[in-house]
Amino acid sequence: MSARRRANYVGCALALALVWGQTGVRPGSDWGQTGVRPLLAAAQQPQRTVADGVYTREQAERGKKGYTVFCENCHSADLSGNNSGDSGAPPLKRDGFMAGSDANGLFSKISKTMPFDAPGSLQPEEYLDIVAYIFEQNGFPAGAAPMTTDADQLRAIRIIRAAK
Repeated sequence: MSARRRANYVGCALALALVWGQTGVRPGSDWGQTGVRPLLAAAQQPQRTVADGVYTREQAERGKKGYTVFCENCHSADLSGNNSGDSGAPPLKRDGFMAGSDANGLFSKISKTMPFDAPGSLQPEEYLDIVAYIFEQNGFPAGAAPMTTDADQLRAIRIIRAAK
């Protein structure tokens, strides 16, 4: 087999792996029902950034209360983190915090792994409020419409570096 043909096969395999990883589609499944539609839905979501005001002030206020109870002991009141001891909690407020990721990545990470002593124990809306508070503390403005727990909508919110 030529090197060019081998490269084409590798490219196709990587593309299929991406589709399988993003949608859960496996060979033999109904591609029309589960394969392409989630990717198309995500692609059709308007892209926004956290600088566009993607949460409400009320969400951030509720998030501050939740953060104080569930996060502050490890991540500090000023979100500077505590990278020592058992928790090794990283800072949640710093230049470039999660830049290049999306809101769903942050929401998923904290909702599956936090609080440290009881992962996944909060309601999805409580986690979302804490995400709003983290955005606020990183200098991103509040907006008129609240964030929702819809994964496609959260994926459409890009996390960028805060303006200086």
